[in-house]
Amino acid sequence: MKNAAELFKALFYPKTCAVCGCIIDEEEELCDYCHETIVRCDPIKRCPRCGTDKRNCQCKKRVFRFDGCIAPFVNTGAARRAMHLFKFRRRLSAENFFARQMALCVRNEYRDISFGGVCFVPMPLKKQLARGYNQSRLLAEKIAEILKLPLCGALYCRRSGKPQHTLSEKERFENVKGLYYAKFPVRGKTLLLVDDIKTTGATLDECAGQLLAAGADSVYCVTALISDRKLKSNNTGKTGGTMLQ
Repeated sequence: MKNAAELFKALFYPKTCAVCGCIIDEEEELCDYCHETIVRCDPIKRCPRCGTDKRNCQCKKRVFRFDGCIAPFVNTGAARRAMHLFKFRRRLSAENFFARQMALCVRNEYRDISFGGVCFVPMPLKKQLARGYNQSRLLAEKIAEILKLPLCGALYCRRSGKPQHTLSEKERFENVKGLYYAKFPVRGKTLLLVDDIKTTGATLDECAGQLLAAGADSVYCVTALISDRKLKSNNTGKTGGTMLQ
């Protein structure tokens, strides 16, 4: 019966590439083309604190409240397209793909850290109702399952701020001030904070600050994508799309 069910699934619901949607083998996650073109983050070339390429390290001009940020992919090309499909077209194969890759990064790059729970960046209620889901929560749930850690929904979003992708770097940090708060104490915990994309780190920094204020010992971040784009210093310096956070 099991073989028959698997055959039925393969015939009528074949596995598809998380990026382009073409049919692939069950043991694969991406087609050959997307696998070759997706740009992975090289941890050796990245600052372990801010996650940015060391040539553009943000720590030179800003002290972040989180203790580290990692990601499996650079926010460009195939990975960027896959995230867009996940966020706005609910391609669940992309969700599973990103979560597995993010969990693998945590196991490899945070292997000496004992986490007490997995948190996620919350979304304004109105926006979540309109979209139908919070992509960061979906990723966090899957990562928590893979890593066998408890999910900790400690953070809440008070209201909708201005869209981050329309703002300069300085404005992004101002925009998120007071936007989030911790609903309950997380005393003594080392937490893994999950989001979809890190550009300036403004959202992650504000969320990490609220978790620390609620008693967390430390906060480490993992995102699916990290952007290395430099933002202009004024609000005309858009970075090209609704993908950036």
